[in-house]
Order: sequence, then structure tokens, then C-alpha cells
Amino acid sequence: MLTLTNDLVAIGQTATDKADAIAQAVDLLTAAGKIDPRYGASMMGREQVANTFLGNGIAIPHGLPKDRDLIHDTAIAVVQIPAGVDWGSGDRARLVVAIAARSDEHLAVLTNLTDVLGDDAVADKLATTTDVAEIVARLTGQAPANDTATAPATDLGDSFTVTIAGPHGLHARPATALVTLAKGYDADIRLRHGDKVGNAKSLISLLRLGADQGAEVTVSAEGPQAPEALDALRAAFAQGLEDERDSVDDAPAGPAPVAAALDWEGKTLPGISSSPGYALAPVFQFLREDVSFATDADDPSTEQARLDAALQTAWRQLEALYEDVWKKSGPAKAQIFRAHQEFLGDPEMIEAAAALIAQGRSAGFAWNTAVSERADMLSGMPDATLAARAADLRDVGLRVLKQLGEVTGGARLPDQPCILVADDLTPSDTAQLDKALVKGLCTASGGPTSHTSIIARALDIPAVVGAGPAVLDLANGTAALLDGTGGGLVLDPTAADTRHAEAAMNDLVAQRETEARDRFKPAITTDGARVEVVANISDVAEATAAIDAGGEGVGLLRTEFLFVNRDHAPTEDEQVAIYSAMLDAMNGLPIIIRTLDVGGDKEIPYLRMPVEENPFLGTRGIRFCLTHEAIFRTQLRAIFRASARGPVRIMFPMVAMTDELDDALRIAEEVRAEVGAEHAEMGIMIEVPSAVMMAPELARRVDFFSIGTNDLTQYALAMDRMHPTLARKADGLHPAVLRLIDQTVKAAARAGIWVGACGGVAGDPLGARILAGLGLVELSVSIPSIPSVKAELRATSMEDNRALAGRALGCADAAAVRALA
Repeated sequence: MLTLTNDLVAIGQTATDKADAIAQAVDLLTAAGKIDPRYGASMMGREQVANTFLGNGIAIPHGLPKDRDLIHDTAIAVVQIPAGVDWGSGDRARLVVAIAARSDEHLAVLTNLTDVLGDDAVADKLATTTDVAEIVARLTGQAPANDTATAPATDLGDSFTVTIAGPHGLHARPATALVTLAKGYDADIRLRHGDKVGNAKSLISLLRLGADQGAEVTVSAEGPQAPEALDALRAAFAQGLEDERDSVDDAPAGPAPVAAALDWEGKTLPGISSSPGYALAPVFQFLREDVSFATDADDPSTEQARLDAALQTAWRQLEALYEDVWKKSGPAKAQIFRAHQEFLGDPEMIEAAAALIAQGRSAGFAWNTAVSERADMLSGMPDATLAARAADLRDVGLRVLKQLGEVTGGARLPDQPCILVADDLTPSDTAQLDKALVKGLCTASGGPTSHTSIIARALDIPAVVGAGPAVLDLANGTAALLDGTGGGLVLDPTAADTRHAEAAMNDLVAQRETEARDRFKPAITTDGARVEVVANISDVAEATAAIDAGGEGVGLLRTEFLFVNRDHAPTEDEQVAIYSAMLDAMNGLPIIIRTLDVGGDKEIPYLRMPVEENPFLGTRGIRFCLTHEAIFRTQLRAIFRASARGPVRIMFPMVAMTDELDDALRIAEEVRAEVGAEHAEMGIMIEVPSAVMMAPELARRVDFFSIGTNDLTQYALAMDRMHPTLARKADGLHPAVLRLIDQTVKAAARAGIWVGACGGVAGDPLGARILAGLGLVELSVSIPSIPSVKAELRATSMEDNRALAGRALGCADAAAVRALA
């Protein structure tokens, strides 16, 4: 454990400038034998790229990662300057805490500093005390965080106390859930953990509480809706505030894994396994772009408007990232960017930036300062999972900052196969990587609990983190072997190393290759029944990818992608061009185009959608189309015009009643006649229980049903499938959902129409078998799932699948169904 001794503290000092203050700290560290004196130049180098002023008169100078070899032992030195010294941009440092860290032993000191940052009285006391022991006690945790200089933390009017049950405490995911819930109530809501208090509507504020598993937290509220808010929060805590098992914040159980014993002949730089697998490729150093900005500005109102616009742009970019990662890796991994959006709306951070703008600072300076202060606080948290969120906050901060300053340098991404090396990668960096070129990832810092690590695993890219600053000195083109399983980067691997890695890589992909080799074979069961396996897609590139993956058509084209990330709706000609390109890519295979499905969690600002208390039960799906008939008719015209290029089926979303379907069919027929197009098969999505109940009547009006298992599950079980506390229970294999599907299929059979499915259950191997056994003849799945679903069906008989489905219908819950596998 790091200790701070009296000989590393100098009180009552003066300094002419920042360099002089740092030099005094360096002298203390050098005299104690903790650093090579050249580390002082590294500290000044850090000041050139980042202001280390933490806030409330405290600065934390530290060196660049590449110079950690100049540190003999991790240590800190404190220089107290009661009169203060200019630290740049108008900030004055009175307590200079210089950090020379080879590892993470200094994090406890940073954690203690976060308490000081929020307390003017304590900060002033440390900057003026003549007792060295008082400073040592405070920074090493020997003094209570809430001493006589600090007012005791208080609760609001009504309250309840709860024990945090989650294995990782109140980390990003449950905290995000609480913030989202709290923002829905007109009340001030506060969480208190010991002497620390957090605003329940501020994600950063909650993370700073550092509430681990078993921590006792008091939740209090006052205001018009305080009772309702407390009831909702009490229920949320009772549910555990946990998401599905593969949620973005799930970390390995127990302590972070350490590097395994690496048996390679080449020089090995050990790290921590973050994503398993192996890669053989040359090194490529990743460089992130720099952003410069002015410190001051003349017009605060203009600067505030610039910040507001930048926040909105960043929100839209994150929404696009969310959609992209959702399609590639599923909703759990995409939730990272929902948490990033929550950072953007953090009230305390926005207020801090606004206050600086009002003082005459530029929007860029104000935003960067507000973000940096809070990121530094998070990085000082003792819990690794919470500290890792600092990288996420800095990622969000940079995204906004790019809109406010001048970007120079530009991020360097590879154009040849490589092992990408970086100090660390943000989730945004990782999400944009081209898997065809980035064969492996190796970072100097970071950990296996970071969001970057989780996305790397989702993209199936081998990764090693925490390999140390030495990896940053590697020249581009250096031959390397990445051992993502053992946790290390092997430089200039020998022939034996290469043979061993290649053999491991071959074993790892053998099963995938078998499935890929047979991906074009139809999914015909052993007793001769065929099930079509088609793809869910959202753009032209995915249409081509679906065919390459063995897809036998498109079972769901989500047309929302045409409407997002723009300021106006697409024109008819734009839509015709896109639909035509997709039909050309399908080369005669059928494509089901779902008309615009917005509402609920799919909001498009320029469409001026109404603010609804419960948008999932509001104007969404076909209801939106019917109330925005001009947009609906334009889309239908484009679809019918494009239908000349290939077989098109049209599908209406979220149909709940026969009159909705009648209106949609009437409009579609009017548009078809205007265009002069041939008739197209018409279908609906079965997503709500009322559609199941009315399936006999609905079936007489259409050519097919497609069951949206995701929405049908949430409406049948009354559980939002993205809800932070209920999502793990919203299982599409619940017998209640399966019985609704069974009822739908039987109604369709009596009317002589076919039924498919386009939800997540269809891509689950067990789910695919049960759906086939229930009588579905088409399964529309994510592109990567196509080969494995087809292989699963080919390996079974329809007789066995029907028997399996029968047993599933008789189960009492989803767990019992899954136990049938």
C-alpha cells in the first residue's frame, strides 16, 4: 500500500510559476529516491497536452505514460502553496499533489482528493495548515472524510434505506437505470452513502458515491412527486437493478484476471487477457486526433448556444453508434452508448460548464474543464469497474469537444491487416474498427472490465490490455503475435511461436468454418421439412452480406435507417434508389420491407413526434403511419416503384386492430394503382396480444404473418425488454409467449397463410427449433446467426422439433423451457 511520509510534504512554500511548483515536488521525490530527476521533464510534458488542475485549488501533475521507466517506486509528493500559483487558464493551485505512479497504488489518494474537491472548507484548511501530519492523514485516509470542517450530509424530506445487492455495486448500468427512473419525476432525489451525497439525476454524481455490494444507501426525495418517485425507486432496488447476464457492465467474477504464464520463445510483453484468441500481424500504432480551442470568449450567449448544439450533435452520433452496435452485437453491448448519452445530459456537468461560460470562458474550455474534473474524480475511485468509467466520460467529452474546437492530426486507422496498439481505446474508437484489418488489440492501459474490452469480445477481436507503456514505443511494422487467451504481446515471434499460434487459431475457427462452408445449403431437417432462414437488415451493404452469409432472402428490412441522422425525411426518389439497390443485391430472392416503424424507443426529432407519457403504448408503428399519411404514401410509392426490380413483400408494424389494417391496406392499394405496379404480398407483424386474439380476422386480410418476438414478449409479459431491472425476465421463450405464437400459427393455418418470425428468439438455437416445431416456415435472424441456425435445423428432425415445442408449451416458466435444451 502506498504511504505518504512527512519528508514528501513541503508546507508554506511559494512558487513563481507552475514549472517552479513542479520542480519543488520533483526535488522531494528525487531526494526520497522515488524517481529519476528526468521525470520532471515528463511532468512538464504532460502539462503541454493536458491541464492537471483538478479543482478547488488542487493540481495533480504527473508524467507521460512513456516515461514510467523513470519511476523507481510509486509515490506522491505534496507542495503546499498558501498564496497559490497560476496553473493556467486563470486557475490557482494551492495544493500541488505530484504523482509518480508505476501501478494503481496511488488511486486511494485520488479517491480521498475527490472528497476534498467537493468541500471548500476542507480544501482551504489543507492549503493553509501548518501541520504536515494533517495533510498526510487526509490524503492517506487516516482522517475522516467528513471532519469538523465539513457540514454533515443530510437527507431530503421522505426517505428509505436499502442495501446494494448487485455484485459490482452501484456501477454504470444500475446507476444509469436509477438516473433514467429519477428523471421521470418532478422531485429532488438524493442518494446518501455514509457521508457522501449524490444527485439521483446525475450519473457522475451517483458513480462518485462508490457504493459497493452490501453498501447501505439512503434514498430521499422532496417535491410534488416525491412519494411516487420513492415508490418507484424502492421497487427498482427490490428488482436488483440488474440487466441480462451479458450486459455491458458485467465483469468477470472475483478479482481482475492476471496474465497467464506465457510460453513463447519471442520477447513477450505480458498484459491481461481481455478477449480470447490469437493474431499474427505487424504492429500499428493508433493516434487519436487533437482538439484545440480558445480559453476565453466575448459572448456567453453565443458560446452557450454552441455548446447546446454540440451536445445535440453528439447525442445523434451516439444514437447512430447505438443502432450500429445493436445490429452487430445485440442490445446489451449497444447499451454502452445509452450510458454515454446519459453522460451528455448530466445536469451537474452541464451546470458547471454553463457557469464557466457565464464567467467569459469559451464553450470548448468550459466543457473540457467540466469533463476533465469529473473524469479525474472517477479515475480515482478504488473500484476498478467504476474507475474504468472515466474513460467513457472522456470519450463523451472528446466527442462534444470536436464540435467546439479545431481538430488536428486526425485519428489514424490502419489500411492493412495489423495488431492495433494504443495507450487505451474508447468505446467509440473500438466500435468503428474494421475487423477485416484489425486482427488484434493491445493497449498499454485499460482493464478487462472496460467497455472497450466488452466491445472487443463482441466483435470477436482478440485483445490484451494493461501491457504497459513499453508497447507504445514499438515501431509500426514490428512483427508480433497477440496472445489474447494468455494475455501478452510477443515481439518478433519465432517459427515455433508462429506454428503454435497458427495451430491454435485453426482449432478455434474449425467449427465456424464448417458452418460457413455449409451456409448455402437449405435448412432441411433430417426428415425432409424445410425452414427458410432469412436476414434482418438495415442497409444496402447488409443486403449483400446477408446473401454471402447464406441468407435465403430478407425477412425484415428496417426502413428507419433512411430517416435517422438527417434533418428531413428522405424523398421518394431517394427511397426508390435504396430499395432498388437492395433488390439488385438480392438477385431475385424475396425481401420483406417493413413500413416506417417509429415511436416507443425510436424517436426521430424532425418528425415532431408527440411527447407521450408512455410512448410504447402511444403513436407508434402503423398508428404513426396512419397519422402521418403523407410520409406513409411517399414510402409506399417508393416501394411499389422499386418492386419492378424484384420480389417485394410489404409488412405493416404494430397492428393491433382490424380497422388499422383496413386503413393501411386501403391506402396501399390506392398508391399501387397510382403507380401502376403489380400486386405485392401484404403482411403484418404480430407484436401485441390483441393481434393474436384477432389473428383469425387479420389472417383473412393478408398473405402472411411475421411474429416480432421481441415486442410480443414485452407486451405479453408487461416488461420493457430494455428495462434495467426486468429485461432479464423478458424472455421470448416464456411459455406465455410461446402459447401466443402457437395460437397465431393455428389461426394462420386455418386461413391458409404462412407465418415467420423476425425477433431474437429466431436466432437462438433452441428458439429456432421450438419455432420450427410450432409451425413457422421462415426465421429471420441477424446476419452472423444465419449459418449456425441453418446448421442447427439441418441436424434435427421436424418430428423431434414438434415434440420439443409441445414440451415447451407445457412448461411453467422460461427457465424450464431453456432446461429442455
